[in-house]
Amino acid sequence: MFSPKRSSNSCFGKSSIRINHMAKIYGHASLEVRIRGRRVKQCRLHIEESSRFFERMMKGKRFEEARRLAPRICGICAASHNITALMAVEDALGIKLSRHASRVREALILGGFIQSHALHGYFLALPDYMGYSGILDMADKYPEHVDRAFRLKRLGNSVIEVLGGRATHPVTTSVGHFTNIPEEEQLDQLLRELEEGLNDAKATVRLFSSFKVPVFGREKNLGSLVDGKSYAILTGKPVIGNDKQIEPNEFMRRVKLEHRSYSTSKFVKSGGKEFMVGPLARMNANHRLLSEEARSSLKRSGLKLPDYNPFNANIARAVEIVHCVETCIDVIREIQKKAPKTQPEPYRFRKLGKVHIGCAITEAPRGMLYHEYTLGRDGFIKDSQILTPTAQNLMPIESDVKALLPSIIGEPKKSIISDVEKLIRSYDPCISCATHFLDVKFI
Repeated sequence: MFSPKRSSNSCFGKSSIRINHMAKIYGHASLEVRIRGRRVKQCRLHIEESSRFFERMMKGKRFEEARRLAPRICGICAASHNITALMAVEDALGIKLSRHASRVREALILGGFIQSHALHGYFLALPDYMGYSGILDMADKYPEHVDRAFRLKRLGNSVIEVLGGRATHPVTTSVGHFTNIPEEEQLDQLLRELEEGLNDAKATVRLFSSFKVPVFGREKNLGSLVDGKSYAILTGKPVIGNDKQIEPNEFMRRVKLEHRSYSTSKFVKSGGKEFMVGPLARMNANHRLLSEEARSSLKRSGLKLPDYNPFNANIARAVEIVHCVETCIDVIREIQKKAPKTQPEPYRFRKLGKVHIGCAITEAPRGMLYHEYTLGRDGFIKDSQILTPTAQNLMPIESDVKALLPSIIGEPKKSIISDVEKLIRSYDPCISCATHFLDVKFI
């Protein structure tokens, strides 16, 4: 797994460490750290992938194409990109969604959360804490953990497949409605799977709350959606730090995107300060509005809020799995009772009187996701803006690494690298759908 140049000594003075090609993150990044004595002089998180030009590709496409193109940004968060793109287009067109369609979309996105959180928790994070290179290496000694991992991943797939038409890149979603109503037998089977999966979800909380993590709580601004009525995923307005709620169409004016010479990705600030998004930020803001079983699991986990320790994000993800499963059960029961017998008529586009701008912001598994589309009078996309959660988290990742290092500089280099990797992985950064991770240099 490693091709390192390393020694067993600590990082006092000047030293050099390199880790090549580590596959426990989505994308490719490297970290450069300059240390002089016990002082961290410089810490840079390099994002070294070429631009993918999705915003440019949107231009000139019909408004219906946004929900097809956007999910290709990320196969892990495909449902979130699909729904957020639809909501932004509907905002531009002035379309109001029915409660039934809104609830189905909610369950669809929560299925994506189950899928993503199970992948990160069991396949990327768990081996670190149990001393294995990968989850399959654990199969002989811990078959119950491995079996649970695959059951939860399969459960997330099932939710998306039944409601979205297939397990990746949903096809049943459309502007203003769904193109397909699941059969009653499909919903019955999905409901049984969800009810059985609730025990796996609660066991996941017990597992991840049992691990000892570094005591590290650098206070920082947090960003999440808040609506005061629910654990906001598709609803609510963004709140960053101690500021008041802002409207979604004010979000891009509130944040500032910075280009740095050592990175191809943008770094994001709000009010001149970094802010963290994701499960721990959501948990801090909305934990009182979790589902009943999720609140109980949170209490038993021992996680005390407010909490700023990114290592505890794995507990927050596990609690969110419980919330997602329980909420999906409620949604499926509701749509079984109130689902329309026939599909509504597809949206019929009429030429717009002027250019319209629509935007939407939702919570994706890794944090707030923003889509904005400018539609011409003919319904073609003239411009687009997309801001992903990982871009918002790059600055706190960099700052957290710099803050953590002074407390562990005296440790062996292998231990230092392990703690740094765990810290970065705790954010679950999705740099792209690739397999490379971290090339660490101590200079």
